[in-house]
Amino acid sequence: MTNVLASGRARPGPQDFRKQLSKLYDLDKTGAEELGVELAVDPTGRFEAVISRALISQPGTVPGTDRCLYVLRPDVLPPDAGADQPGPSNATWSGDPEEAVRLLGRYLKKRAEIFELPEGDLEWMPAPLEAAEIDALEQALGFGLPGDLRALYAVADGDGGDDGARLMDRHLWFDLERLVARYHSDPWWVAGSSWRYHHLHAVRYDAIPYGIVRRSTRRPGWIPFAETTGGDFLAVDLDPAEGGRPGQVIRVGRNYDDGPVHVADSVTTLLRLQLEALERGEYECDVENGELWIKTANLPDRRPGALRHSSVQEAAASLDDVQELVATGETDLEPLRAARRLLRVRLSNAASVGLAALCGVPLESLELDLGSVDLAPLAEHPTLRTVTVKTAAPLSLAPLRSCPQLYGLDLSHASVRDIEVLAEMKGLLYLSLRYEQWLELWECTDSLPSLVVPVLAGTTTPGKLAEWAARFGDGSESHDVQYYSGQLMASE
Repeated sequence: MTNVLASGRARPGPQDFRKQLSKLYDLDKTGAEELGVELAVDPTGRFEAVISRALISQPGTVPGTDRCLYVLRPDVLPPDAGADQPGPSNATWSGDPEEAVRLLGRYLKKRAEIFELPEGDLEWMPAPLEAAEIDALEQALGFGLPGDLRALYAVADGDGGDDGARLMDRHLWFDLERLVARYHSDPWWVAGSSWRYHHLHAVRYDAIPYGIVRRSTRRPGWIPFAETTGGDFLAVDLDPAEGGRPGQVIRVGRNYDDGPVHVADSVTTLLRLQLEALERGEYECDVENGELWIKTANLPDRRPGALRHSSVQEAAASLDDVQELVATGETDLEPLRAARRLLRVRLSNAASVGLAALCGVPLESLELDLGSVDLAPLAEHPTLRTVTVKTAAPLSLAPLRSCPQLYGLDLSHASVRDIEVLAEMKGLLYLSLRYEQWLELWECTDSLPSLVVPVLAGTTTPGKLAEWAARFGDGSESHDVQYYSGQLMASE
């Protein structure tokens, strides 16, 4: 909600309208999970309101940076970089079922020794599953499990739930029924894959070793089989990238929205690494509380810092590894011409920066906040997906129309001299402009057939928002945006 002050300035309203908004939601019969309401009330009681399921308000961090997304086709999702990667060159399963079972036995015996259990005793484990039970649950899952993980379920159905042994790198190993339920439940940690929570310049980084895991946040072939209490998961990967093997183990979840991390080439190897660390004495143990921390099992949980740099000099020193550059001030990109993995570049606070060195790098995301910008070197760039430009100098978009992967543009803080070029960008899904820029574009064309998410940037009123959104509707009663205005009475 917005309050309009007597001075004409606007500010967010402090009133609590949750009860009234709940009633409003109940009146909406569409069954939508979320209903957006934009409401402005001036000091006289005059109000305007817009109600929509498809308009998404995104308040800015500083005045004038608010924006509103209009999701025209929610079934069209943001592009997934992982979908463009080739599949595995070796599609045979990794892991060894018999070896995995032997390693689990040795691992449990070593843990019993560390916990000082009576000779011959092991930690309690759930009963194993019969082959027919595993078959039925795999059918419910829709995938066959890697052979080594399946073999482990014939030894124990997980490690006991919330109070269990946390055998898999201190993750709770799911019983198989819970694994199936988790797979088919809402993947809340991948909200960024929908337009509602999409960040235009979100990049999924390549896991190390490179080219092994697809650069996605979720794939149908990723099967979580263990979880932490913090919302992260170990998953078996049935859909690896070119250098991977089906059955490898990866980390996904709340803390991995910029891409997964490769953990081990199989569940078998995961068990072996943990056992070897215990045998080397690389652990800490709280016997009284049954807690065991394996300190150096060579199981990565984060990407090394070499992937992101804040200067060209630092990035050039890690030329084979750098995937993101965030640089301020006068910058010469020439030392990065041979950067083989550079995916994202953000440049600011400089008069101008030459972009020719980016022609041959696999750049996907470019953000420029410069005195002037020349996009000519980026013509026909084969991997560029998103561009944001902030500049007061006249900007030509012509070079971008030949970029085959370009889907997102934010020009709301740019002065564009050839805005009509946007009509020639057939793959454009996301476009952010100020209201006056939209008016200028509409004078040139009403046809942007590929557009999925038009964005109105800057502070606006509900009336102007409704007027803008109507340009994308078909004029039918099914048009999503509803506009209301009126006068509030004192009793209201």
